[in-house]
Amino acid sequence: MAWTEERPFQALALTGGGFRGLFTARALQEMEDHIGEPVGRRFDLSYGTSIGGIIALAVAFEVPIRKVVQAFEQSGEKIFPPRIKPAGKIGKGLDILQHWSRPRYRSQALRDVITSLIPEDATLNDAKHAVGIPAVNVTSGRPQVFKTRHKEEWTRDWKYKVVDVALATSAAPTFFELAELDGQHYADGGLYANAPDLLALHEAEHVFGVRTEAVRILSVGTTTNMYSLSFESGRELGVQGWMDDNRLFSVTISSQQQLVDQLMQHKLKDRYFRLDALPSNEQAKDLGLDVATEAARRTLTALGKKAASDILNTKLAPFLKHEPQMTLFRGS
Repeated sequence: MAWTEERPFQALALTGGGFRGLFTARALQEMEDHIGEPVGRRFDLSYGTSIGGIIALAVAFEVPIRKVVQAFEQSGEKIFPPRIKPAGKIGKGLDILQHWSRPRYRSQALRDVITSLIPEDATLNDAKHAVGIPAVNVTSGRPQVFKTRHKEEWTRDWKYKVVDVALATSAAPTFFELAELDGQHYADGGLYANAPDLLALHEAEHVFGVRTEAVRILSVGTTTNMYSLSFESGRELGVQGWMDDNRLFSVTISSQQQLVDQLMQHKLKDRYFRLDALPSNEQAKDLGLDVATEAARRTLTALGKKAASDILNTKLAPFLKHEPQMTLFRGS
């Protein structure tokens, strides 16, 4: 494999963001419909975290992205059941106490969605394209990236079931229980790499020895890159204040994404492009990391479709014409 500036190493990086990942899937669907074949055939490597990791696995297995969109549209409220938003300090305090010693949701509905897309007994060894999935191994206290065997000496992960890897990267603290895989417990990869763009770049440069000038990366967000607090929130934010409306997670996701975006642009310049959308103030009222209402679904799919369709023949064109060189080795 010889990656050059004329034929670069091209990676796809998909951000985490809870149900807002429906934006990501809908944008990818628009690209896939445009080229008329699986979008995974246009990238040497895909990286994805949390919901982005689930979508990246679907890309690696050539699951039609239209099917991914439909699955999350139809099952979103099973994963994140509708609830009445608590009002007032007492209501919000009681809501936190109700989930003081257990997560807000159970992962079974998410598992059902994943196995409706990729067979339950499928392993990373069955993937058609290279993929990397960040998670946090809380048993060892280390970050971990699950990878297909796109390097011959990588023999640890290929036997792992895809559904277990998907649940590991999306085991968001307070939202879902920890995932278990091979006797280890895992939490959401978004704790350290919600935007996994830098991991993809590092792998290209330091694992495959690709020159920086020969790397090109398409990053797709989740409409979560511009979160800020109002002065009305005040300065004295305790547990209740930070957990209200998932402020802590939203600030973490937004700040990570902005930092990664700046570093990637500095490093790759015009060989890096981030596809995202900024919801209007009115649209933002319908959205949330765990909001899967009809209004949220319609807003996210509309934003995803428009964000991609407007630039299919311009900024996205080089990415959608790419012919990858990456090969996979099979375990036995």
